[in-house]
Amino acid sequence: MNSEFPHLLASHRAVAPLSNEERIAWIRQERWIQYPRAKRILERLADLVDYPPRDRMPCLVIYGATGMGKTRVIQKFLRDNRAHFDRKLGRTRVPVVSIQMPPEPNQRDLYEEILAAMGGVFSLGTSVTTLRHRIRALARQLEVRMLIIDEIHSLLAGTFREQRIILGSGDQWNGKPG
Repeated sequence: MNSEFPHLLASHRAVAPLSNEERIAWIRQERWIQYPRAKRILERLADLVDYPPRDRMPCLVIYGATGMGKTRVIQKFLRDNRAHFDRKLGRTRVPVVSIQMPPEPNQRDLYEEILAAMGGVFSLGTSVTTLRHRIRALARQLEVRMLIIDEIHSLLAGTFREQRIILGSGDQWNGKPG
């Protein structure tokens, strides 16, 4: 046991004798600090990923002022639910797909974001219907259980009609076999 820095936590003692640059790099690393509200949100998200398929799946809106850590909580959830290769079945599983809402709310941009996040391929000029069908097929193939849309408030930039079309899109691609 290193007793050179007894005032430090045992896990941090190995960092203390490093060079200034190495210590600064270590300090700047991303870290997750658990707190009660984030823990509840992560538990609720985990419950939703495991929720049995239904026609109307439950959803969750996480809201708060800018800088409150909403995106950090989502990033932690995504780290805990990464895509993985199932050796038994010989295919990749992606339980959670996360996107950022496009700045202009229209179906094409939304579908292209979702498809790109799932690793799907599309070309310019692909019809909205084709994009939607590709998302459904890829979601089934990858066994997607949850779609996270960060910055959903960007939807408010659209007209009432555009908002209704986007909000109705969830009914058209629910990830269920159909």
